[in-house]
Amino acid sequence: MRTLALFLLLMATLPMLLIAQEDGGQDAAPAVIPAAARARLAQLLPDPSEVGAARTGEQKFYSSDLYQYTDGGADVYLDYGLVAMVHQEYKSSSTDFTLDIYNLGTPANAFGIYAAESSPDYHFLPIGAQGYGTNEILNFLQNEYYVKLSGFSDKEKAGPALERFAQAVSRRIGSSSSMPEFLSLFPENDLVDHSWKYAKKAPLGHEFLAPAILASYTLGEKQTTLVISKAADAAGAATKVGTLQEYFGRSGKTIPVPGLAPTAFSGSNQFEGQAVFFAAGSYVILCLNPPPQAESFLKTVKDRVEEKGAGVSF
Repeated sequence: MRTLALFLLLMATLPMLLIAQEDGGQDAAPAVIPAAARARLAQLLPDPSEVGAARTGEQKFYSSDLYQYTDGGADVYLDYGLVAMVHQEYKSSSTDFTLDIYNLGTPANAFGIYAAESSPDYHFLPIGAQGYGTNEILNFLQNEYYVKLSGFSDKEKAGPALERFAQAVSRRIGSSSSMPEFLSLFPENDLVDHSWKYAKKAPLGHEFLAPAILASYTLGEKQTTLVISKAADAAGAATKVGTLQEYFGRSGKTIPVPGLAPTAFSGSNQFEGQAVFFAAGSYVILCLNPPPQAESFLKTVKDRVEEKGAGVSF
């Protein structure tokens, strides 16, 4: 009888276990949102009089349970340090709006997710630190917030209304807003506009390079990727260079590059192709698909990092 009872108990709980598995195993304690962060997000929602649209439905807040709202896309927000987000819908006479405001904790984290979801091909707008949009969406970055708006109308283009909506949110965020200072490490010449990225985890698939900033350059006929990886100190940067040397040595080959830096190497393999890498203080500079005579470009990068690197963090 005891065996039969245990069997019946397992059969009764099996559907609940399967539901938990379908939800990604997210059956832990409910997400905890700091009261101050929740109150601040609520304050950033525009009043109907500011945007000419009434609120519909209730405010919804998420943090570690973001998977309940963003199907399959929550992990990247959590990787960039999501504190909390608020979701609110609005409706005017002709347009339905959706507003999502993400608090990522720091401007660097907010930039990271904003840059991960943008592309140099987008239409960029002077809203907040920077924004981009179409006739249906408008997303922008300001301080530690990443704001995402969408609007759908059967009668007219929603773009102008979205810009008014975004400006209302931006005013509520307040304070001056600028792009992260670590972007100053990139030389401006030949930089592909809006190609910056901030990889907090596993840049190019390599955890040891984290954290790093990346950008694209057009040098002659070559599209070059520049990676600037941050270490705790010069010894840590040297260790990262050693790891890169071992990596390229296992899957390809490396040779020293004299005259660029004491720890400069050229490497190549079937995965990354050609690369040049070296340490500059507490940073590692990695250039993928370098142009011919890359030394001049990389010396410019090295000088910029040595000049400005001590004053920035990421």
